[in-house]
Amino acid sequence: MSLIDVATSHFSNKHIRELYVPEWGVTLYAKNLSLDDKTKWYTRANGDSADYLVYAVIFGVTDEKGDSVFDIGDKVKLRKQCDPEVVSRIANFVLEVSAPTEEEREKN
Repeated sequence: MSLIDVATSHFSNKHIRELYVPEWGVTLYAKNLSLDDKTKWYTRANGDSADYLVYAVIFGVTDEKGDSVFDIGDKVKLRKQCDPEVVSRIANFVLEVSAPTEEEREKN
């Protein structure tokens, strides 16, 4: 098996991740993202980091069945009427950005 076969197999076998959002009382799921997905959102955001995070939430979050829970019509409310810390946490979850845990910080 070639290295590219190993790499694509790894990506296709990644598990769907879940995040419980206590503020909203809901468990959200993140589909596996390709570099192409992230690039499309970044391009669409036109350099606006808040838009990039919102697009990650809109296009990357699903319910347990894999159906989208937000649509583009939710963009303004996500930007202006939702807790930015919660939206950022969800976006970082979708984008697989992880802050160091307390245990990891103590090691350094």
